[in-house]
Amino acid sequence: MKETRFGAVMANVLSVGARGLGLFLWYFLRLIYRGEPKVIAGFVGVGLAIAVLIWLIVR
Repeated sequence: MKETRFGAVMANVLSVGARGLGLFLWYFLRLIYRGEPKVIAGFVGVGLAIAVLIWLIVR
């Protein structure tokens, strides 16, 4: 099988995406089952940051 630069880039992008999804699911499940204040604050903070970013882009 021939290796290409595109394949290497796609593998790295998918690897980062899988890691991000794994971290999100881990924190989300922690939020659901434990309800720790630090995890809740983290989700609220990240949600606000995403909302502000979208608002700045759309504005």
